[in-house]
Amino acid sequence: MDNELIIRPQAEKGKGSKIHSKNEFELCYIRHQYFRKTTYNPSAEQMSPYMGIVKNLTRKTFWTYHGLFQAVGFDIEDMVSIGQIHLVNFLGLFALEKSSEKLENFVCSFLRKTSKEPTELDVLNKNKANFTMFLKQRMEDVVRVCRQKSKNVKGIPVQENYVFVGPKQPPKFLRELLVDHEKYGFRKLHLALFRAIKKKAKTKESVFKFEDMWYVAVPLEKRTLNLNDFAGADMDPYDNIHNMNPEQLYSSQKSDMYWKTQKETFDSSSKTRKMRLIRAFIRNNKNSTIFLEEIKTAKKVLKSLSKSNG
Repeated sequence: MDNELIIRPQAEKGKGSKIHSKNEFELCYIRHQYFRKTTYNPSAEQMSPYMGIVKNLTRKTFWTYHGLFQAVGFDIEDMVSIGQIHLVNFLGLFALEKSSEKLENFVCSFLRKTSKEPTELDVLNKNKANFTMFLKQRMEDVVRVCRQKSKNVKGIPVQENYVFVGPKQPPKFLRELLVDHEKYGFRKLHLALFRAIKKKAKTKESVFKFEDMWYVAVPLEKRTLNLNDFAGADMDPYDNIHNMNPEQLYSSQKSDMYWKTQKETFDSSSKTRKMRLIRAFIRNNKNSTIFLEEIKTAKKVLKSLSKSNG
């Protein structure tokens, strides 16, 4: 295995060569330009001094962003493998031995501080320190690319309005459509289609009738974003693994384990208990505007359980 040669295809050049996480997900998170640029294939022995750093940082990153990585299908071993790829990139491109200028600068700096020549161990320790910073940056890249890949999974609304269409006149309070549009005979409509119909109807109104159908745009609440919003969207700077203290890392891991246990408990419950819990959730949150989608999903699950029970 140590003698296996890794062949790296050349990156495409010119217009249209830029890759995107949508169709080149793997190439994005391994920093493909680095990987394709280096021809160095280190042995397991050469990588060994750095493997403690790889395993430590990649595993911490995995447990900190466990939910995100679960959404894109990564497990802990995948993260370690990604860390090894970045180690190959570092050793092939950025180790002190790969640049005579950098090595000379390190030797001069070491001489000024200690009045002696650096040993092989000193050079290795400097490489390990540099690699630690390099891998921290690459792990942040992995998190960023995974967020791009999974942004549609979270279902966070980014549009200004929800639009609906139906044969009947809409309710007086339009926001009731957000809670249960099917109750009023309405269905959701794609925003682009709504705009096209609005243009065809030659109107600027957000509620109008066209060809015997009512079209309604319900505005979403707008307010200034604060730190709580960023925290809830996994963008809190204090959520970054490299800014956390050991207590925060431990707490994050415990939280993931807690919700995993809760899910396993629910999955193993009887249908009767599941239905009771779901009914309680709907009853307690029926007037909330925060859990609109959750309540809708809960009703569907409850309906499904009722049919299978009957």
